[in-house]
Amino acid sequence: MDCKEFKGLIQEFLHDELDVNMLSRFLEHIEECSDCRDELRTQYLIYEGLERLESGEPFDVDKDLAKVMQQQKNRLHTRRGVQRTAIAAEIITTAAFLIVLSVVLFYQ
Repeated sequence: MDCKEFKGLIQEFLHDELDVNMLSRFLEHIEECSDCRDELRTQYLIYEGLERLESGEPFDVDKDLAKVMQQQKNRLHTRRGVQRTAIAAEIITTAAFLIVLSVVLFYQ
């Protein structure tokens, strides 16, 4: 993917709508690409800054965006753990089914 495509994902990122694989790729790209990081900062400033301005809440774009990035990294870690657990459960279930099937077929 190129920068244009990554920049197109910023709103999905800010709304927590990226799947695990795309979130991983997005976070890796943002860490490496200063242009996309700047665009993320700008869009976050608009997205969150206007809301905070209306509510009167204090807003530090860099500090708050760093929190969002860390939250997304934590979510990615959790989502990957859930995926691994689901895959392991599927493997165990399949193995158990095959064992039961083998026993049934053996005793027929």
